Amino acid sequence: MTTTESDTLNLTRLFKAPRERVFAAFTTPQYMDQWFGCGGKTTTCTTDFRVGGSYRLVTHAPESGETFIVTGVYREITPPAKVVFTWTYEGDEDWAGCESVVSVEFIASGDQTELRLTQSGFPSVESRGNHSQGWNTCMDKMDALLMGRPAPAC
Repeated sequence: MTTTESDTLNLTRLFKAPRERVFAAFTTPQYMDQWFGCGGKTTTCTTDFRVGGSYRLVTHAPESGETFIVTGVYREITPPAKVVFTWTYEGDEDWAGCESVVSVEFIASGDQTELRLTQSGFPSVESRGNHSQGWNTCMDKMDALLMGRPAPAC
């Protein structure tokens, strides 16, 4: 389920996996490169997973050949409950001077986990819409990873 208000994107997803496992899948490079990116392959995933540490994700779109580079800094890390980080694109004019903030909460519900993602500070309504589609695709891929299934095509 996704709702958008103003320049904020809210996404909620229920995973049939324990909170610690979902948190690890969301924050560990060896898993992130399997679910991150829509319509492309994440070829570089570097993280310094600590408050004040940075991350850099490089994704290549197969159809267009475009390269997308997402970078940011971790602002809050509370394993396995929450992570907050900044988000921007290198080399994208639309994102020049724009820094988005992503907050992800992991709520245990028995043997399942509810993931609540909030992202704010988009450069445009169109960008917010693109991220809604992108995050939902990423969550589909993460669900497949957690369930031991092949990732769906974007």
